[in-house]
Amino acid sequence: MPKLHIDEVDTKDSVCPMIVNFQNGYITNEFRPTECILFQNEKSESITVATDINDFIYSGEEEKEDLGKTLILARNKITGKVRLIEVGTVELKPVLKVDLDTTQFLETSNLELSRKFGSKKQKQQVEQREKLKVNVQIVNEQMQNVTKDITEDTLDLSSYDKVDSDDFYIPPINRDADKPELIYEFDKILKEDEFEKIYSELEGKDFTADMPVWIKNMVATKQNKKHIVLAVYATALFKLYSTMVREITKKTFKVCEFSPTLNNIVLANFILTTNEKRSRPTPYKDKALCHAIVFLLLINNLSLDLEALCQGVKLTPNTVSSKLRVTGASVLTVGNKKVVQLKLPLRTKTAFRRKSAKF
Repeated sequence: MPKLHIDEVDTKDSVCPMIVNFQNGYITNEFRPTECILFQNEKSESITVATDINDFIYSGEEEKEDLGKTLILARNKITGKVRLIEVGTVELKPVLKVDLDTTQFLETSNLELSRKFGSKKQKQQVEQREKLKVNVQIVNEQMQNVTKDITEDTLDLSSYDKVDSDDFYIPPINRDADKPELIYEFDKILKEDEFEKIYSELEGKDFTADMPVWIKNMVATKQNKKHIVLAVYATALFKLYSTMVREITKKTFKVCEFSPTLNNIVLANFILTTNEKRSRPTPYKDKALCHAIVFLLLINNLSLDLEALCQGVKLTPNTVSSKLRVTGASVLTVGNKKVVQLKLPLRTKTAFRRKSAKF
C-alpha cells in the first residue's frame, strides 16, 4: 500500500467548505448545484446556511465540534499531491409555513367530530369552549357601531359635579345683597322675553285650574305678570315633585299643559335625560322643591306659612326646615304660628359643599 505524504493542512476560516446533509432525504444524481446563503450571528459567531430547492426553503446551523474536527482529503490527480481541508457540517431542515386557514379548518373539523361522535360530557365541554371564544374583529365592529352615535350631549355629566353644592338646588342667588328683595332677582330666574312668551301662552287659559288652593289664594289679587308666571312655574315644579317616576319616563308626559315654553324649561332643567331616557334622581327632585319654595317667597312678599307649606308638599316641618336651609330662608315664630321668611342676614352666607347629595 503506497504511503501518502501530507504537505499542507488548510484550517477553517470565516468562509469554509461545508458537508451538507438533508434531514428528510439524500442527494440523488438529479440534484443540481444551487446557491447558498451564509448568516453569521454576531453574538454567538455561529453560522447558519439557507438555500432554496424546489420552492422549499432549507436552513440549518453549523454543528459545533468540541471533541474533534472534520477533515476531507483532496488529491491532485496530475501531481499526486494531497491536502487535508478542515470543513464544517450542517444538517438542513425544511422551513414550514404556518397556514392560519388550515389551522382553523382543522379546529372546525375536530369540533364537528366531537359534536357527532363525542360523549355527552365531551359535547358539553366543546360547546362551552365555543361560547367562550371571542372574535376580536366582530367585537371591534360592534364597538364602532355603538360609539359612532354617541354625542357630547349624551355624555354631558357636568351636572353631577354640582349636586354636592347648595347652589345646585336653588335659583341664582346674590349672597352679597344689601336688601332681601335683591337676594333672588326675577331676571336671573327667567329672561324678560321668556316671561313675556310664557305669559302670552297663559292668556285666555284657566291656568289656575291645576293650582293648589293655597297657591291660588296667593295670586288671586296679583296683577304682576312675573308673579303669575312664577306661580304657574311653582305649580309645575310641585307637580313634578309629586309625580311617580314611571309617569315621568313616558314620552307623552307634560308637566305644564298651559305653556309649552314653560314645560320645556322644566323638563330641561329638572329632569335628567340620558340616551333619550328620562329619569328624576333624588337631587333633581329636591332641586324642584327648593326652586318652587323660592318662587312662592318672591310672590308672597318673602314669607310663607310653614304649616300651609308642609300640608301642600305633604312633608313634616323638620323635613321642610332642612330643605329650606339651602334657600337661605329662616323659620320664625310669629304669634302662635311659624313662618318661613327670607331676610338678611341669610341663614347661609356662603355656598356650602356637602359631603353627599342627601339632605
